[in-house]
Amino acid sequence: MIATQIKAITVDENDEHRLAIRTVDLVPALQAEVTIRITAISLNRGEVRRALTTSLTGTRPGWDFAGIIEDTNGVTDAPPAGSRVAGLLAVGSWCELVHVPLGSIAMIPDGVSDAEAACIPLAGLTALHAIRKGGFLLGKKVLINGASGGVGQMAIQLAALAGAVVYSHIRQEHHRILVEEASTGAVITGATLDEAKSHGPFDFILDSLGGASLSAAMGMLKKNGTCITIGASDSATVTFDSNLLFFGSSGAALKSMNIFHEIAAAGSLADDLEMLLGLVAKGKLKIKIGTEKEWTEISAVATALMERRFSGKAVLHLPGALL
Repeated sequence: MIATQIKAITVDENDEHRLAIRTVDLVPALQAEVTIRITAISLNRGEVRRALTTSLTGTRPGWDFAGIIEDTNGVTDAPPAGSRVAGLLAVGSWCELVHVPLGSIAMIPDGVSDAEAACIPLAGLTALHAIRKGGFLLGKKVLINGASGGVGQMAIQLAALAGAVVYSHIRQEHHRILVEEASTGAVITGATLDEAKSHGPFDFILDSLGGASLSAAMGMLKKNGTCITIGASDSATVTFDSNLLFFGSSGAALKSMNIFHEIAAAGSLADDLEMLLGLVAKGKLKIKIGTEKEWTEISAVATALMERRFSGKAVLHLPGALL
C-alpha cells in the first residue's frame, strides 16, 4: 500500500538553513504515473540558489533523481516493480516517493550507479539539446563556456563525440582535470571569455554565464555561426557591438534555450535520457562526482555547492541506498 505521507526536503524560511526535511502529504498518483522510491538525488546550482534565496516556505525543490519503481499502478508498458530508473521533474524530487509519468524516466543500465544516474537528467539533457542546435559538428570549432560546470562537462564530451574540435573555457586552473580529456582543441583558462578570442572564431558557442561572457561570445562567431545561451549566472544584462555581427559574423545567430520548454515540446525525455545513460554504461560519457552524502546533510552540501568548495556534482543518498 502506497504511503499517504512522506519525508521531503522543503524550504522553511524560519529555519536558519532554509532547507529542512519535513513530513508532507503524498498526493495520489495520476493516471499513467508510476510510483518511484528515491535512492539518490543530485543538486544543481540553479535550483539550490533559488531554494536558498527566493523560494517560499513549503516549496519542495528538486529536479534530478534516481530510484526504484515501487508500484507500476497498472500503467501499460511500465518497467516492472524493482526496476532502477532515473528521471527529471520540474519540482519536488528531493523526497522519499514520487509519482512520475513514463515519459519522464529511463531505465538505469547495469554498471551505472544510482549516484551517476542521478547526475545525468538536467545537465545531460540540457547539454544534449544545446549541442544538437549546433547542427552537424564534425570538424567544427566549438567553444564551451563554463565548461567545469555540470552542463559544461556534459557538453564538451557530447561535442567531442559528435566529432567537433572542442575548446573549453574555465576560470580556475584546478578545474582543468574536469575538462581536459574531452577538450580536443584546447583548455582555455582565464577570468573572462576574452581569453578564448585568439583560438577563434568558432562555429558554435555554448554560454551559461550571460553578461560580459555572452557579449564576448557574440564577437567570436564565424559567419553563420551559432551561440546558444542557457543561463545568466553572472548577469542578465548583455551589451555587444552589433558591427561585429554585421561585418565580422554575417548570418550568425543567438538563441536561448530552456530545457523544460524543450522537453515539453518533445513530449518525452525518455529516449534521450536512455541514450545518455547508455553512453555512461559504455564509458563514453563520464560523470565526475565531487561529494556524496546522506540527504540529512542537505543544508551543509547546499552551502558548500554555492560556495564552490568542491568540483564536480553533488549527490545525496536517501535511507537504504548504498553509498
